[in-house]
Amino acid sequence: MGDLSEHFGRWEFECHGVGCCGNSSPVDERLVEGLEELRKLAVDRCGGVEVPIHVDSGFRCRVHNFAVGSADGSLHCLGMAADIWTEKVKACELALLAESVEVFCNGGIGSYDGFVHVDVRRNGPARWFG
Repeated sequence: MGDLSEHFGRWEFECHGVGCCGNSSPVDERLVEGLEELRKLAVDRCGGVEVPIHVDSGFRCRVHNFAVGSADGSLHCLGMAADIWTEKVKACELALLAESVEVFCNGGIGSYDGFVHVDVRRNGPARWFG
């Protein structure tokens, strides 16, 4: 289905900015691998029912990142982060499942109302709740 992995395509990670980078979409392969692993955990959690994970925000160029008020140095600007959600698993439960995925457990997990931020940072784990 996807050109990055079985369930994820590069188009899902494209910058959503207007008049900036032309929808570029660099993405760290560890992020995609972690999302595939998280999807499998969500499917198991739902008794084998397919659980599509939607990427709301993947890569953001610096212009778009500034426009949405995100932190300078955001891992979204490096293609190392994604804000995700699914209809079948609440955000707080999805964040807990992400703790079982090594790259996210060692990276960043932020739980918000309706979505979860995951990233593959290399400088140690970070957790927050919005």
